Amino acid sequence: MKNLLFVSQLLLLTMLLNTTAQAASAEVWGPDLGSPIGDSLDTIDQGGNTQSFTSLVGEKGLAIVFLRSLDWCRFCKAQARELDAQIDDFTTRGIHIITISYDSVATLKSFQLKHTHRLTLLSDPQSKIIKHFGIIIIDTKGIIRAKFAEKSYRKRPQIDTVLAAIDKLEL
Repeated sequence: MKNLLFVSQLLLLTMLLNTTAQAASAEVWGPDLGSPIGDSLDTIDQGGNTQSFTSLVGEKGLAIVFLRSLDWCRFCKAQARELDAQIDDFTTRGIHIITISYDSVATLKSFQLKHTHRLTLLSDPQSKIIKHFGIIIIDTKGIIRAKFAEKSYRKRPQIDTVLAAIDKLEL
């Protein structure tokens, strides 16, 4: 009986620590809220065009989705297709949404031709921009206003959650 009680207490403690660690990791993921994005977005899109923060930012801001690969990661592919399908939900809010992966321009162009039509796909083959995976929202001044991440690469931030946060930011 003592062993059963000990095991159940240990399981409860493990679950509590795991939940706390997940919450803490979401808070410390990526760049700090309120920090500037700077010129770190200078890269090439799926069409081979050079892009920067100023060329990408929408009327009220920019949403950046960091992905592993649109070549082999099925979760990344699904997320990009979902974003493309809901792109109007971002543009009506004045937000331009983009993805960044370490895929080559050719891989991004191939993915675009097969799966997306309006989503901007940026190439970061040396992972100079990609330090973490998730979504960040940046205002027109280049300040990071919100960020979203999940502990598992299999689970992605819900688009509705991101859109609701954008609405609350009053950009």
